[in-house]
Amino acid sequence: MSMTFDATLKDLGAAHPAAFLTLFDGPPSAPSRLLNVDLSTVTASADLVVGLGEPLREIVHIDFQSSANAAKGRDVLAYNALLYRNYDVPVHSVLVLLRPRAAHSAANGTVAYAPRPGRGRMDFGYEVVRLWECPAEDLLRGPPGTLPLAILGTLPEGAELGACLRGVALRLAERLGREAEPALATRLLTAAYLLAGLRVRRDEAKAIFKGVSAVSESDTYFGVLEEGAEQQIKKDIRRLARKRLGQEDEPTRARLQDISDMARLERILDRLVDPVPPSWEELLDTP
Repeated sequence: MSMTFDATLKDLGAAHPAAFLTLFDGPPSAPSRLLNVDLSTVTASADLVVGLGEPLREIVHIDFQSSANAAKGRDVLAYNALLYRNYDVPVHSVLVLLRPRAAHSAANGTVAYAPRPGRGRMDFGYEVVRLWECPAEDLLRGPPGTLPLAILGTLPEGAELGACLRGVALRLAERLGREAEPALATRLLTAAYLLAGLRVRRDEAKAIFKGVSAVSESDTYFGVLEEGAEQQIKKDIRRLARKRLGQEDEPTRARLQDISDMARLERILDRLVDPVPPSWEELLDTP
């Protein structure tokens, strides 16, 4: 499973929880806030958990998946049950599949079984959103915080992929240039550039985004995008590695900072979900 894209969506959702609620559930009908929930005593932390109401009356839990996982429904069930236990309010869970490769017959919106028929049963339901079935045109009209997801949406049938994705990137950048401060525009366009790796090779993503500017017509801007993407992955590596391996020392931090190969950084991040994670040294020795 690639952590790169899941981590990108988790950070994006944490920065724009109301926008993600609007896209995947509906406009918030009550005051909403991000719940910083760590369920790591039982399982990994949930991707995005938003509380509705003051006092809290409901939770929406959104989880992102970029690769097929037969056990994902069980993970969603665990998150849902733990959130309900901890907060004692109804919890709605949404599994967002980011690309066709993330689909699995077992991730079908239900977890149901009855080991002792008539004496008890499990009958859990969650919502499944297949992002590639959401028109890119609709996603481009959404809130600024979810605009990067347009790069994963449905494109016109029969159209050339690279040309269509560049058109999406240009429209995304144009809207961000009008509606967002430069720092936010950079962050959101960087997220779109990273997510493009779910549809095309990294070199093709570079060609699609090269020259795209969200700040001004004169900025090439691509160097900023590449630097932002690199720093985002390093941030995700440090966050997850500290959780699983402990705090790094200064020489280790310097080694990580010296790595600039994006493909290698993605492989390093992916190793952190191994059942038995490598040490910091072994992690940074990843070729």
